[in-house]
Amino acid sequence: MKLLGCVLTAAVYAALLPVVARADFDLLLLHNNDMHGRFEETERNSGTCKEQHRNVSCVGGFARTAHEIRRYRRLAVDGQGPEVLFLNAGDIYVGTVWYSLFTWNISAEFLNILEPDALSLGNHEFDNGVAGLTPFIAAVHSPIVAANLDFTNEPSLQAIQRSVIVTKAGRQIGIIGHLTRETQKISIPGKNIIFLDEVESVRNESERLDQLGIKIIIVLGHSGYALDQRIAAEVPLVDVVVGGHTNTFLWNGPQPDTEKVQDLYPKVVTQPSGKKVPVVQAFAYTKYLGRLNLTFDDNGELIHFAGQPELLDSSIPQDADVLQLLDLYRPAIDALNTEVVGQSKVVLDGDSSHCRHMECNFGNLITDAFVMYKASVSPDTWTSAPIGLYNGGGIRTTIEPTNNSDITRGELLAAVPFGSTLLTVTLNGSNLIKTLEIGARSDGETSAGEFLQVSGLRVVYNMSKPAMSRVVSVKARCGVCNIPTYEEVDPNKNYTVVTTSFLAVDGGDGHYVLTEHTVNRTSEDLTDVDTVAWYIQKYSPVYPEVQGRIRFVEDGDNDGSPGGAAAARPGRYFVFSVIAVGFFMFF
Repeated sequence: MKLLGCVLTAAVYAALLPVVARADFDLLLLHNNDMHGRFEETERNSGTCKEQHRNVSCVGGFARTAHEIRRYRRLAVDGQGPEVLFLNAGDIYVGTVWYSLFTWNISAEFLNILEPDALSLGNHEFDNGVAGLTPFIAAVHSPIVAANLDFTNEPSLQAIQRSVIVTKAGRQIGIIGHLTRETQKISIPGKNIIFLDEVESVRNESERLDQLGIKIIIVLGHSGYALDQRIAAEVPLVDVVVGGHTNTFLWNGPQPDTEKVQDLYPKVVTQPSGKKVPVVQAFAYTKYLGRLNLTFDDNGELIHFAGQPELLDSSIPQDADVLQLLDLYRPAIDALNTEVVGQSKVVLDGDSSHCRHMECNFGNLITDAFVMYKASVSPDTWTSAPIGLYNGGGIRTTIEPTNNSDITRGELLAAVPFGSTLLTVTLNGSNLIKTLEIGARSDGETSAGEFLQVSGLRVVYNMSKPAMSRVVSVKARCGVCNIPTYEEVDPNKNYTVVTTSFLAVDGGDGHYVLTEHTVNRTSEDLTDVDTVAWYIQKYSPVYPEVQGRIRFVEDGDNDGSPGGAAAARPGRYFVFSVIAVGFFMFF
């Protein structure tokens, strides 16, 4: 009894003591997305850094990114800054000659230098199929998360988790991943992976984590800014959303460089309950590092957030060990960057805001190269394939010729990096029009790359019409003719087109018509970039125009305006003439 009394007395005394709450938890969230092979510093427009600009005006690169991430981590270890959580939202693949040459190897090695706490897949990680992704997954040290992908029928990818739990300063943080379902159309994930609804998948996984007692939940994904905001609005348990895919530039204050500010950083989404959820992206190409300061209370409630991305300009040092690793890869890169293919007297415009929405002169060059290659191997007529088609999303960067207008092999590989095989196919006029409709089906702001650059066609669109009814008129150039002319497309007549395996075999960017409704399919055993290189070598110097091949009208207009800044006029980029006597002239 005496012992029991002592125990009760101690219990009562303990109950009367004041409750000491744990301190609030501060966390620095660092993040980036859509790095696209920018392993070394770039020009401000994310193109290859010119030698005279190195360490002067060039920006980004992994050496600067690593320097800043390491600096913030050191501050945390020294007790001079908050704990650091670094997340990457996918698309490290594709975009430079570095990636074209070394693919997953260099991607994994440099990502491991940054040591992200977790990363999301991007759609471009599937550009070489599952076979191009599995060695990357095996080599990367960080967990990869994707809650809306079912890998039951793809065992080689089952190491990818729906979410991961990381611990910072004794606090557990759940990180849930997702990947855009558009990957099925714009990349090559194969048929074994099941893509589920992003919002529903994230909601289900957040509830599972909550049942495990995880009170801080961050969503990390690659589905675009609009869907990031939907997740923030519709998933009650989410605290922060980190996104990618749309290269969205969020910033507070005046525009710091060439990128136009699209929204404030962070974008604050208010749920029906009144809960505020910050949404962030960090543009692309390693140019910025996202920085969001977060404070959570003892219950895991987000009580404060503020931040601003960091522009990684030349004032930021580059870590020597990363530069030394780049130098190990550099000899092969330098060989490509010094191999001159030909010359261009004009800039080859590969800006995605142009080539994915309207006619661009680089698209004209590429599709003309396709047609001219077929003309060079057609024995009976001037060509057996007078029409060329190429998806605007296949053009990854602008080439600004230097050194007497030289274009190098490395620049071409960076701009046209996918190496799709040329394919000649035949389809009727009705399906040709449908193919053009697929290319124009986006709202003009969110094109995934399906918009088609053309040769041998004159297309007029009305983008105010509903999707799949925007083609106003199409004229096609003849192939079996003495003098090439343009005639209205006949829905019942057959047309022969030269395009790529990405479009006509994989049905990439949603172009199923070229896969399912074409005949006489012939592989040319030549890639897109090799064809462009052949063309530039043969016809240098080139000077492709925006010619009005693609025009746009609105309701009530009688004529189209050209798909670009040039005035509407017949082009002189390449004109076929005097075919009857067996030659053509290039202007």
